[in-house]
Amino acid sequence: MKLKTLLAAGVAALALAAPSLAKDYTITASADYSGPFADVMPDAMAGLNAIVDYWNKEVGEGLGTHVNLKIYDMRYDSAVIARTWPSILTSDQPIMHLGFGSPDLVTLMGRLPQDKVPMLLGTAMVGLVWKPDGWHFSIRPTYSHEFAGLFSHLEAGKDGPLKIAAISTQNQAGFVDQVNGVKALATQDPDHYTVTSTQWAETAPVSLTAQVRAALADQPDVLLIGGTTAQVIAAAKAMDELGQRVPIVMSTHNGLAEVSKGIPLADLEGSYSAFSFAAPEKAELPIRDIFEANKTEGKWGTITAQASAQAILALRVLEKAIADIGADNVNGQAMYDALLAHEYTEAELLGALPTLDYDNSAPFPIGNLKATAEVVKDGKITTVQSEWFDVPQINKW
Repeated sequence: MKLKTLLAAGVAALALAAPSLAKDYTITASADYSGPFADVMPDAMAGLNAIVDYWNKEVGEGLGTHVNLKIYDMRYDSAVIARTWPSILTSDQPIMHLGFGSPDLVTLMGRLPQDKVPMLLGTAMVGLVWKPDGWHFSIRPTYSHEFAGLFSHLEAGKDGPLKIAAISTQNQAGFVDQVNGVKALATQDPDHYTVTSTQWAETAPVSLTAQVRAALADQPDVLLIGGTTAQVIAAAKAMDELGQRVPIVMSTHNGLAEVSKGIPLADLEGSYSAFSFAAPEKAELPIRDIFEANKTEGKWGTITAQASAQAILALRVLEKAIADIGADNVNGQAMYDALLAHEYTEAELLGALPTLDYDNSAPFPIGNLKATAEVVKDGKITTVQSEWFDVPQINKW
């Protein structure tokens, strides 16, 4: 009897000591620790890691599942991605890939439908890849849609159309596409928007005085520069030389926080950065609180907010896929199906994104798109307003 008791106790102890048999999934991610975005990469990856850690503890454990996040330094280089992707497919068998930017897009978008792995990007899209039936998606619409959301806000109540001048780079297709999308908006709705001129420049100009002088001759209300930080800095200096000041509208990759590393924020007073995930300094932002509670490194900011938003959407898609077909059956196809089959609410996305809906007609959210913006006010970066802007519909250009 004593022996049976000892054996029973031993079995019980082993059962308690044994790890839980959670269903593991792998989500892979592209990073850039040695290329043009190396300086912000620790914060971006800190955002991914913190949100995955949160999900594993607060959601995955209850579902009997666990997500392994595997990050690869792709160096923002298409050749590196092309070499690395086949081994990722073989060794990791990811259910989703978190891309970082254009090199991921141009390298993988053609093969993802055959590989049956959806890719989710945190960067905005461009009209050049606005095609149906792709497996490449973004948490954001196109750059042009994001600018349009801010322009709609600035135009409201104005007497006459908002006058937009643009500075871009003619040999960079993505930057030209930004301008083409805004031109499409103006063509559709000339009573509210007009593009007064487009001035072409180098990506890293020594001076933009000539281009800015030509742009300001039409007395625009805003100067759109969606390309590089160097262009924004050169434009701000040119306006100082010319003794004129017009608000500059930027995106995130060349936005206020990045440009302020090169010139004082006082030189950007009244200028904007437009995008479609929650501004990092927005009041009452649940995902920021979750990042701070779960981070092991990194600091909160624009790139961290973008990465955190990318991660939470991917994980909510996983939750829907598990609910739809069961934890044991989730693969890339199931993730693709779940992304298209469900709406994802702002509350589910922890305030990081507006409510999102997808279908196979576009590689970005459909329906009533939303955007937000930051502005420099009294020498500080702040949100323009707490509510999202409605984005005007733009026909495919």
